[in-house]
Amino acid sequence: MGQSCCSSGRGPDTLGHDEIKLERSDGGAEDTDALVTEDVVATQSGFPELEEVQQLSLCSLSCRMVGVVASGGGSLGSSSGQEEKPSEGSSASSSGIGWEGIQRSMRFGWTAARLLMTHQVTLGRLRALSADAQDTKAAQLNRWCARQALDLILDLKGYYIKAAQTLTGAGQLPPEMEDAFSVLLDQCPRQPFPVVKDIIESELGCSLGEVFKDFDQQAIAAASIGQVHFAVLTDGTKVAVKIQYPEVEKYFKMDLTTVSFAMRIAGMGEKVKEVFGTMQRQFAQEFDYTEEAAIMREVASNVLPHFGSRVAIPLPIDVMHPSCARLPVRSLCTRKVLTMERLEGTPIREHTAQLMEVFAQMHGTTAQELKKQMNVKDVSKIDMTNKAVKAAMNMGEISERKGQMLVVAMKARNLAARLLSGCMGCMPRTPAAERTAKQVASPLNGARLARLLFDVHGHEIFHDGLFNSDPHAGNVLALPDGRLGLIDYGAVMRLTEEQRTSIAKLFVAIADEDDDAVPPAFWACGFRSRNQDPRLALLLAHVFFNRGPFPYDMNRLAPKVGMPMNVDLVTLDGYIRGGKLDDIEEFPGHLVMLQRCAMVLSGIGMELGAGRLSSAAMLKPQAQKWLQRQVAGAGATV
Repeated sequence: MGQSCCSSGRGPDTLGHDEIKLERSDGGAEDTDALVTEDVVATQSGFPELEEVQQLSLCSLSCRMVGVVASGGGSLGSSSGQEEKPSEGSSASSSGIGWEGIQRSMRFGWTAARLLMTHQVTLGRLRALSADAQDTKAAQLNRWCARQALDLILDLKGYYIKAAQTLTGAGQLPPEMEDAFSVLLDQCPRQPFPVVKDIIESELGCSLGEVFKDFDQQAIAAASIGQVHFAVLTDGTKVAVKIQYPEVEKYFKMDLTTVSFAMRIAGMGEKVKEVFGTMQRQFAQEFDYTEEAAIMREVASNVLPHFGSRVAIPLPIDVMHPSCARLPVRSLCTRKVLTMERLEGTPIREHTAQLMEVFAQMHGTTAQELKKQMNVKDVSKIDMTNKAVKAAMNMGEISERKGQMLVVAMKARNLAARLLSGCMGCMPRTPAAERTAKQVASPLNGARLARLLFDVHGHEIFHDGLFNSDPHAGNVLALPDGRLGLIDYGAVMRLTEEQRTSIAKLFVAIADEDDDAVPPAFWACGFRSRNQDPRLALLLAHVFFNRGPFPYDMNRLAPKVGMPMNVDLVTLDGYIRGGKLDDIEEFPGHLVMLQRCAMVLSGIGMELGAGRLSSAAMLKPQAQKWLQRQVAGAGATV
C-alpha cells in the first residue's frame, strides 16, 4: 500500500473501522447466532433455516475443536473460567507461537469453519427451489458470508488482512467476496491522528511543525501494515507519508509462525518450508520502511531511464533527496515512517467499471450480466451464446487498435452526455437526469496500458532481477499527463541470473505452446512433484503462468494430461492439487511471488478491457531479450 487517489478520489472520512464493520446482533465479538443483514433476513421470506443450520454446525464444530485444543496443549478455558495457558513443554510453546497466537488462529479457524459449514448446508437446502431462485438466494448467502468474513478479518487485522488482499482480484474468490474485500486494498481501518502524530515525532526526533507546513489529519488510504497521509513540507514540496501501525509487526510474525506450525502439524512442513521462508523475508522487508525507501530509489533508477516518458515512480524523501538539505533532519524515512514524493492521480480501478460497461454495450448486453457470467466458477454454466461473454472468454489478447475502438466509444458517450446535460440545463435536475448526464472517466486504452505494465514488470523481472510482486490496481495511478504512476514497493522479490534464465525459458515455452519443453523448464525453475510427472508440470505451468483455467488452453491440454474436455474448476483442482496426476512436493518461494505478480497483471488487463491475457506471452518479449543478452554475454567470454 502506497499512495492512493488524490483529492478527486474518496473523501477523507470514508470507511473508518466503525463504518466498515458489520453490526453484530448483540454487538459482541464472539456472537454465534445468525447475523441479520438487509440481504439475508432470517424470516419466512429469507432463510428461516439459517439460524438452525448454524446451531447444527456449531455442535459439530464443538466436538472438533475439543480435539484441536487438546492437541495444541491447552484448552478453551478452565473450570474456574480462567484462561489456561499451554505448558512450557508443549509443542506450540516450543515453536515460539505463544498462547495469544493460538487464540487468534483458533478464533479464525472456528469462525471460518462455521461460515463454511453454514454456507454448504444452506446451499443444500436451496436445491428444492427453481434455478433462478437458487441463484438469487445463493448470491444473497454469499454476500452474507462475505460480510461476516470481512468483519472477522478487520477485527484480527495483521496477516489476515494481507492474505485477504492477496486473494482479492486474483480470481480465487466468489464475486460477492471480491466486492466485500475490495475495501481492504486501500481502505482498511485507520489509526487516529494523535497516534499517527506520536509515531512520526518519535521516529523523526522533532515536532511535526518543524518538517511539515501542512499535514492532512485524515488518512487518504489504509492497508494491512500502515496508512498514508498527504502533507506539504516546509519548502512547499507535496509528499505522501506512510506510517506503520503500532504492534502490526508483532501480529504478523505471530500469525505467520502459527500458520507455519499448523502446516508442520499437518505434515506439510517440508513442502511449504521455502515458501514460508520467503514470506518471512518479505515481511521483514515490509516492516522496515528504510528498506522500502532504498528499493523505491533502486527501482526508479532501473525503470525510469527506459520508461520515464510513460510511467512515474515517486522518490523517497531521504538523505539523497534535495528537500532534506533544507530540513532539521537528515531523512524523512525511518523504520516506521516513509515519506515520498506525491503523485497526483487516481487508481486505474476507478476507470475499469466504465470500460466494462462500454465493452458490454458494444456486444449487446449489460456490464452487470457480463460480470455475472465472467465470475461463474463452473465453465459448463457460462452462457456462451452471449456475444459479450463469448468475446471476453475467447478473445485472448486485445490489440491496441481494438482498444482504441473502446476509447472512441467512450469519447462518443462522453460527448452525448455533455450534449444531453446542456439540453437539460433549463429543466429540473432529477436523480435520473443526473445519472443520464454523468460522463465516464477519461478514456484509457486498456490494451496499450496492459502492454506497458507487462513491459515494465518484464524489464524488472529479467533485466533488473528486482520486481514488484504485488502490483495490484490500487497501486497503479492514472496521472493527468497520461503517464501511469507506480507506487508501493513494500513487496519485492530479487532473482539471481540463473533463476531469470530458467523463468525466461519457461515463459517462452508456454507462450509458444511447446508442450515438450514446458515440464523440464518448470523443473529447472525449482518445481518438484513426487513422481516428477510431466503432465502435472505442463498443466500447472499453464494455469499459473498462461491464462489461468482458460477454456481454449484447458481443452488443448486435456488429451495430453488425461483430463476431460470442458472441465469445471472443481474437477480441474483435483488434477492440480488432488493427486490425480501427481502430488506437489516443492513450489519455490520466488515462483510464488512471480505467479502472484503475473496473476495480478493479467487481472488488471482484463479489468482494463485488454482481454484474457497470457502472462507468459506478454512477458515473452522481455524474456527473449534476456536470453539473447545471455547468449551474447557467453559468446563474448569465449
